[in-house]
Amino acid sequence: MAQDHDWDAMYSAEEPPPWDLGEVQPALLAFLDRAEIADPVLDAGCGTGTLALLLAGRGHSVTGFDLSAPAVDRARARAAAEGLDAELQVADAAHVADLGIRPRTVLDSGLLHSLDADAQAAYVAGLAAICPPGALVAVLAISLEADQGWGETETTLRARFGDPDWVSTAVEDIEVHARWRGEELRMPGFLLTTHRS
Repeated sequence: MAQDHDWDAMYSAEEPPPWDLGEVQPALLAFLDRAEIADPVLDAGCGTGTLALLLAGRGHSVTGFDLSAPAVDRARARAAAEGLDAELQVADAAHVADLGIRPRTVLDSGLLHSLDADAQAAYVAGLAAICPPGALVAVLAISLEADQGWGETETTLRARFGDPDWVSTAVEDIEVHARWRGEELRMPGFLLTTHRS
C-alpha cells in the first residue's frame, strides 16, 4: 500500500523529501552505466529532475513528468541553469498514455511504489500502451521489508510486469538510499528490468 503524501507540500518544504538526494540512486546509476539506453527516454516521476538532467547531459532525448508542479518547476529551473534540454511536464502517472511519447526506455526511480493499487494498474497499463516492442523499462522500488508500512515484493513486481505484455523480466535486490534530517538511510529494495513484448 502506498503512502498518502501531499507531494506539493513536500517539494515546497525547506528540507527536501527523503528521496530527493540531489543525485541519482546508486543502484540505478550503476544500471545506467551497464545498460543500453535507447531514445527517447521517459523519466517517470522525475521529481526535481536529477535523473532526467543526468541523461540529458549524456546526450539522451528525455521527457520527465511528475505530479508535483513545484518539483517540475525546480527541475525546469535546474535544466535552464545547467543549459540542458529536457522536456519536463506536470502529469499523472495514471494517465501516462496522454504524454504523447513512445519511449524506448522508461526509468522509474521510486514512482511505482508511491501509487495506490488502482493508479499502479493504470500506470503499468499505460506503459504497455505507449512502449513499442523491445522497449526497456527499469523500476527502482522500496521493499516491503524496509518496514515503512508500504513497498513492493519481488512477487508483486513480477506480477505487474508479466505475460503477455512484458518479457525478459528480472528483479535484482538492491539498496535504496534516502536522507532524513541529516541522517543517511539505507533500505532494502528492488530493481526490476523488463522489455515490452
